[in-house]
Amino acid sequence: MPAFSNQIASMGGGLGDGNWSHLKDTLANVFLGENDLTELPRPRGENGDPNGGNLHGSDASLADCHLLTWLNLDSNKVSSLDPGTLPSSLQTLSASHNLITKFPSEIVDDLRDLAWLYLRGNYLEELPDYTFRHQKRLDKLDLGENFLRSIPRDVFNSSLTVRDLNLDFNYLQNLSAQAFRGLNAGRIYLSMNQLHSVDDRAFVGLGHTLEFLDLEQNYLQEIPKALNQLKRLKYLYIPSNNISDIPEDAFDSFSGSLRALSLSGNHLSKIPREALKDCRRLSHLNIGYNQIYDVDPDDFAGWGRYLDTLLLRNNRISRLDAHVFRETPVLRELSLSFNKLSDVDPEAFSDLATSLESLEVSFGMYREDFPEDFLKPLKSLLWLALDNNNFRTISPTALYSFGQLQYLNLEANHLAHLPSDVFNGNVHDHLRDVRLSYNHLEILETDTFSSLARLQSVVLTGNRIRTIKPNAFNSLPNLVTLVLSDNRMSAIAPRSFSELPNLIKLEMQNNELKEFSLSAFQNVTSYYMPMTLNISRNQISSLYDSDSSSTFYMKILDMSHNRVPEVPVNFLQTFSESLRRLHMGYNRIGRLDAVAFGNLNLLEVLTIEHNSIVTLRKRAFQGIESLQVLDLSHNHIEQLSIEQFSNLKNLRIVDVSHNHIRSLPRDAFVNTKLERLDLSNNEFVVMPSSALGQVGVTMRFLDISHNHVEHLDSTMFPDTPFLLGLNLAHNKLTILPDNVFTSLGGLLKLDLGSNPLRANFKELFHYVQKLRHLSLSDTGLRATPHIPLPNLISLNLSNNLIEQMSAASVESLLRLRILNLQGNRLTNVPAHAWSHMPFLKSLDIFNNPIKIITKDSFSGLNRLQHLDVQDLPRLERFDADTLTRLHLLTSLRIQTWPKIEKYRFRLGSALSSVSSLRKLSVRILEPALTDQLLGAFNPRLRHLEITGTELKTIAGDALEGVEENYELVLQIRGTQVEELPPALLVKLEKIPHLTLDISDNRFSSLSPGILYSNGTSWENIGTKLISGGLVLKGNPWTCDCGLVWLGHWLRRWLRETLQIHTVVLEGAQQMQAAARGATCTDPRTGQQTPILDLYPEDLSCHASALSRGGSSSSCPLLRLLAVTSVVRGSRPDSIHSDLALRRLERERERELCCVSLTLPNAQEWKRRVGEVFACTENVLNPPSSAPGYTLDRICQPGDFGDGIKHQSTDIDPRHPKPRDALTSLLTDSMLSRWNQQL
Repeated sequence: MPAFSNQIASMGGGLGDGNWSHLKDTLANVFLGENDLTELPRPRGENGDPNGGNLHGSDASLADCHLLTWLNLDSNKVSSLDPGTLPSSLQTLSASHNLITKFPSEIVDDLRDLAWLYLRGNYLEELPDYTFRHQKRLDKLDLGENFLRSIPRDVFNSSLTVRDLNLDFNYLQNLSAQAFRGLNAGRIYLSMNQLHSVDDRAFVGLGHTLEFLDLEQNYLQEIPKALNQLKRLKYLYIPSNNISDIPEDAFDSFSGSLRALSLSGNHLSKIPREALKDCRRLSHLNIGYNQIYDVDPDDFAGWGRYLDTLLLRNNRISRLDAHVFRETPVLRELSLSFNKLSDVDPEAFSDLATSLESLEVSFGMYREDFPEDFLKPLKSLLWLALDNNNFRTISPTALYSFGQLQYLNLEANHLAHLPSDVFNGNVHDHLRDVRLSYNHLEILETDTFSSLARLQSVVLTGNRIRTIKPNAFNSLPNLVTLVLSDNRMSAIAPRSFSELPNLIKLEMQNNELKEFSLSAFQNVTSYYMPMTLNISRNQISSLYDSDSSSTFYMKILDMSHNRVPEVPVNFLQTFSESLRRLHMGYNRIGRLDAVAFGNLNLLEVLTIEHNSIVTLRKRAFQGIESLQVLDLSHNHIEQLSIEQFSNLKNLRIVDVSHNHIRSLPRDAFVNTKLERLDLSNNEFVVMPSSALGQVGVTMRFLDISHNHVEHLDSTMFPDTPFLLGLNLAHNKLTILPDNVFTSLGGLLKLDLGSNPLRANFKELFHYVQKLRHLSLSDTGLRATPHIPLPNLISLNLSNNLIEQMSAASVESLLRLRILNLQGNRLTNVPAHAWSHMPFLKSLDIFNNPIKIITKDSFSGLNRLQHLDVQDLPRLERFDADTLTRLHLLTSLRIQTWPKIEKYRFRLGSALSSVSSLRKLSVRILEPALTDQLLGAFNPRLRHLEITGTELKTIAGDALEGVEENYELVLQIRGTQVEELPPALLVKLEKIPHLTLDISDNRFSSLSPGILYSNGTSWENIGTKLISGGLVLKGNPWTCDCGLVWLGHWLRRWLRETLQIHTVVLEGAQQMQAAARGATCTDPRTGQQTPILDLYPEDLSCHASALSRGGSSSSCPLLRLLAVTSVVRGSRPDSIHSDLALRRLERERERELCCVSLTLPNAQEWKRRVGEVFACTENVLNPPSSAPGYTLDRICQPGDFGDGIKHQSTDIDPRHPKPRDALTSLLTDSMLSRWNQQL
């Protein structure tokens, strides 16, 4: 029985939500997740108690359901699982994400058939010293996301065996000897703990049972010797630890059984060939995200014979020698993404010709031509992903070796031309999915995509395509999806799309089309496979049907956001037998004449919002009799005709909001089945009762808000007795008769907000006793009215003049869950009223002149989950223990009160006792965030929002303590903050799932050093450090070279962390759109550009400006960045000018800079010119010899008073070309002169 995501607070009678006794003999599965249960009732009469211990007098409990086998209680508020509350027949019990503090040993002992027990996300701190009466066996025990800090020796005294034991996301720091003895576990999950050490005998007793062990993201510095106890281990995962070396005998005890091994994210500098030498059955190896520079054929000798999957992504690999994979003859999947391959021998992959099926090298190659030479041997490839490289050219025969290829991804390269014969139907007859988005393609030649029998999807989004030649897409019998959006097409040639009988989806939005003709299609679509066509967001003013005789089948047509002046009725008739949805919003249509849409017999949805329609002819909708949904909002319609919609017998939803309608003809909706009508934001003065009466039997929701209605009485609604929702907000209602809602006995939602009401509310609501949601916001109330609504769930009394709330006025609100009191004149929290609201979940007292808040202010609100106490400007006292009784509080909006002395109030201290808090929003009133939040964070916090219009700076240790969390969305928004201190995010690196939202601030640049500590290149770490992504919109970002790294980061995040290349097309498009929401301003043109689209070549950036990110200085001519390069050994022959800072395009003045040089062997020269000196293009006299040197930042004269911070970065001697790694900030001419001197 599904009952999840409701507001069930109890399972008993009385004040509970129902009586379940009639189900006790049939109930087998119950899903009660995401409710508000705090306890499980005992059976009636248990222990002699007529109520069985249940305060609400339950007639039955779940314990009486003797056939119950599956129970889901996830995400409730249950604090304990007591004996006697569940039936012995239960096999699966899931009570994850509750408030359980004690392992339910006794109830597990009683449930003889229990096999699956989920207690994830509770508050367990220890496992009991408990022995079960009878030997117990669980197939799965999930204790993840708790607060376990140790595993006792011989847990459960060998009285329990567990096949799968999940202990991830706890706080285990070590594993003691014999910790799992007696469990006989087959799989153990220990990832995301804090393990520093593992006792050598930790796995004693598991030697012949454990097959799977996960130790991901701990603090291990070596492979635990405890693994020597394991003899049958097949799957070992130790990624994201601190392991730098692996002993030769590390895997000896289970080398014969090991199938999969992950060492990703450690500090390995080489493939551990000696340790793997006897792992001859290993089929999966992930050794990505290490520091491996070289891959040698001998690395796989002796053990690579059965290797199926090899993941080498994000290492330091720059070259692959010939036959490097000769010892892996059956390798099927290989990933080399996020390396820096610049030298790959043509024979590197020759030994994988018949085995390799999947190859990924995204963000991994440094060359401009498609690597046909070394990919040519791979004749068995099915999946090839070479996206986000720098390819500019591809030869016609580049793909001819890949006769089995099914998936090709070349997105985000720089391909400007696609040869017409690059895809050959005789070769690529297995090709199904081609992704070429975000290249520089301008023309699609004839037969570019032709005769590819199995091709199903082609994605060309975000290119520069202006021209599609005839038959560019030709003879593709299985093509289903074609995406050409976000290009520059202004016209489409006839027969561009030919012989595509199964084309279902064609997207051409966001182009520059000025007209659209169906002559572009020849034999496209079929009766059983009608097309969805999106040509929105173009400049189309004319649409033409085809001059051919072929039939065109269209299911959905989106032509919104164009310049269409009238309904293209002749064009639409082409789809008369297939069109079901038509979107014409945001055009320039001024009128709808009779039979405006012709005969579209199957049309069900018509949206024509945001046009300029003034006139609707009476017969405007004739011919579309199947219409169900009609949107005419945001036009200039002044009236509807008699029987305007009378022919639309299936019409259910109509939106005519935001027009100028004053009244409705009586028969406007006659003969329809209208269920939902939106008349908001018009000019109604009286209720159109007679018109509504014609559809009173079917009408369920009416919105007539934002009009000028002045009067209501009992005669308005007698013909609409089945209304469920009525919105009358923002009218001019004053006096409401007591009996006005007499006919609306079934009403569930009523909004009377923003009306100057005068009414006897006690009598007014007498006839709407089923009401669940009521808004009396902004109605001039000076006191809370008596509201006799026992079923009310939500009450909005915001923005009134209420000074106090009497208990008598709310004594009937026993089921109330949500109360909004913001924007009133309360001087005290109405604590005396809370006893009448025992189920209140959400309380908003925002913006009131409250002076004192103590723990008694919320006494009685035992179920409160959300509280808003922001904007209380007159608060004088907020006790530190105010929130201690709110044990279920999960969401809090609060602020700082700097006028309250710190010895009387510290926000961090006040929040420290709320261990249940998941979401915290803090408004900072001070200009600086320093220690206000210290102590405020608990390990369950998942969302932290910091706001404040006066906030300008944030201290590096301001968020100390938040690093204990495993998942966090950090929002810093709506402030004056211009930069973040690097120390702020250092500790956040420990959070496995971090999202950073810095929208709506004053950032103009962002350096990678802010997000990545220790000056390490962010590319060596990747984007998983902030796996939830960066939200950057609403800042004054400047498009310059310092921001290019951020565009690179966003592109890599989409690919690396979100795995956009594996997501279904619609999901990938949504991800791209979201990432493009962050834009910067081009200082030259003032245009907005997505940061995602910033590339160095577009801004003429040099490497020095890219490697450090975007801090700007006071220098008007040069972007100044702190850069240091150190070369040890002999001096280089030259410093390449391509590492110099680019000149600004409009720079006409003489370049002026100051440089700090440290030249160990040129002391006389140093003394003569000083540590800091001015220089121009014509004045630069470096020493004639300098075996080593340090170059500090370019700076502005007068800058030295602030001191020059000296940083030093050693160039790794293993780098193949150390001088290429040098970074300087000299201009081209300065470099040239220095080269001559050196």
